[in-house]
Amino acid sequence: MQYTAKNIETFMQSYDKHVSHYIVAHTHFRPFLNPHSKYTGNNKIRIGKMAEQASKDCRYALNCFNKLLYPSASNKPTRFPYIYRPLTFVTIEGARETTDKAQTIHFNIAIGNLPTVLTTEEIQTLFSYAWHEKAGLSQDIQVYKKQTGTWFGYTLKEAQQAPSKAWATDGIWDVNNCWIPHAALNAD
Repeated sequence: MQYTAKNIETFMQSYDKHVSHYIVAHTHFRPFLNPHSKYTGNNKIRIGKMAEQASKDCRYALNCFNKLLYPSASNKPTRFPYIYRPLTFVTIEGARETTDKAQTIHFNIAIGNLPTVLTTEEIQTLFSYAWHEKAGLSQDIQVYKKQTGTWFGYTLKEAQQAPSKAWATDGIWDVNNCWIPHAALNAD
């Protein structure tokens, strides 16, 4: 079956009641291609390598963030992931040729199953530390408390514009960095 952006959005939307925050986190990877450059390499391969490394860096940052959530027992998300590891839906954007020098490869993250005592500001602080200090990624990070709206549709806009990106290996949905803690969600 060929999945579409709408299929992915519907799947993610089925977990919407468990999402508490949204995160937009930029990397240092810039897929900028100077139209006057003498570079003759394959840009798709170059940008694909950037996106692959960005995904690995994202995974590391999420793992660091998870350990920060429980300061007195930082191994909880590792030892009992189906209960303590946050719900995460991750999409990657900007991994395509552009002539916009400011464009970065960045991630949109819907997150839930966080300790309820954490405020949005505390989540911002913990995630920024994991993203920037631990993983060495950009300081350009925004954490938002969940609002009603079309977050999942927004995060899949590149897949809506280029349907082949919905489910390709180098597609928009960063499946390897997503997690659903079924035991915790089913406890409701």
